[in-house]
Amino acid sequence: MKNIVKHVVLIFVLLAIYISSLFITSLIPRNYIKENVKESAEIFKEQTNLIFVKSVFKNKYIKNDNYTDALMINTAYSIDEKAPLESSLLCRKNYIPEKTKIVFPDTAAELKSASKYKVLNQVGELNDTVNNDIEESFEYARYWHGYLIIYRILLCFFNVTTIRIIFIFLFIALLAWLVYLIHKKIDIYAALIFLVAFIGIDYINIGFALQSSSIFFVTILSSIYLLYRFGKIKNFTILFLVIGSLASFVDLLTVPLITLGIPFTIFFLLKQKEEDLTFKENIIWIIKLVLSWGIGYVITWVSKWIIVDIIYNRNIVQISIEQFLYRSTGTSIGYINVLMKNYSYIKGYILIASTISLIYIIRNAKNYMDKVDIVRIIPYITVTFMPIVWYFVLKQHSYQHVFFTYRNTILLIIGISLIVKNIFKKRDNIKRLAQKNED
Repeated sequence: MKNIVKHVVLIFVLLAIYISSLFITSLIPRNYIKENVKESAEIFKEQTNLIFVKSVFKNKYIKNDNYTDALMINTAYSIDEKAPLESSLLCRKNYIPEKTKIVFPDTAAELKSASKYKVLNQVGELNDTVNNDIEESFEYARYWHGYLIIYRILLCFFNVTTIRIIFIFLFIALLAWLVYLIHKKIDIYAALIFLVAFIGIDYINIGFALQSSSIFFVTILSSIYLLYRFGKIKNFTILFLVIGSLASFVDLLTVPLITLGIPFTIFFLLKQKEEDLTFKENIIWIIKLVLSWGIGYVITWVSKWIIVDIIYNRNIVQISIEQFLYRSTGTSIGYINVLMKNYSYIKGYILIASTISLIYIIRNAKNYMDKVDIVRIIPYITVTFMPIVWYFVLKQHSYQHVFFTYRNTILLIIGISLIVKNIFKKRDNIKRLAQKNED
């Protein structure tokens, strides 16, 4: 009971931090960011709503939807510092104080552009907004838009190109740090598996996409924290609840699953190095971590709907549920086709990562017995199935936005290769487990 109360209090504390942080950064006058938003609008206009960026490690181009990045900057610019709470909670685009004639509330349908456009044109709307040439505004209140806290500050100093360059260097540095820590805390083979997995999802190119950047920052930083503090963390369920909550706060439903899957995998790699878990212990830990993350993610998201409904009477709860159902079933494309379309982006990388695992087994063959260790690989089987379940639950979303949802397949690469790496029983593990059962 005491633990439940602690989790409930933590959720309320996080919500208070989120609202106050959005409120404070919404006080930044739009004039402070206008010049960089204007430069960004010109850059987007030249690039158009879609841009194809050359993959660093693949002979192909990666699609980046500038229209979402333009929408995010538009939302940051549309904040009215004279009404910071309303602006930060309703999250409007195209909003110009004293100029806007009509504001359309959020709906269960796809987000629309102003009536002057025949198709969705977020880049055109951003240009019109920063030049005071648009009169229709749209709310996007179903999300928290927590990224606004960072982006409104960054836009005071940089345009979108500079922000992307900064993000690329940060992502490279953070990945190097993460891989180094996995090498140091676990082993070189696990480090190589993670490196290959991140390369397989075009990780370096994520810096070009503002929409996905926030969720990867949460993933990498939480994983680094877990590696550094593993032996000193007293309550892992609280950590995973916070990670799930942060994912919900900053993201626009890109690939939040990785904020669960990557730290989850690192947890079990560290835990199994520390002790041999029984079947029951594995299952209990899996349930605890997944449930904690899920509670943090869902309650944080639903709280936004409830808050907006209570204060502004927008019926967001019903709208968001309808939108979720649409994202689940709003396509006639079969599930297998959705799965294979996402999987096609990582062809070959599962093989590369699994080969690393096979080399590990060969080099350590004398320490293994010819028996399959089902108990030890249960967590990695779970990780492997996470994206498969995600694509099933959000079938329409995973098909329409495959150019970024495919990055969930990083968990397939990591999960399958770690199954291979841990498939056989170790002689030392058998002795330790036997001793543990006796105790």
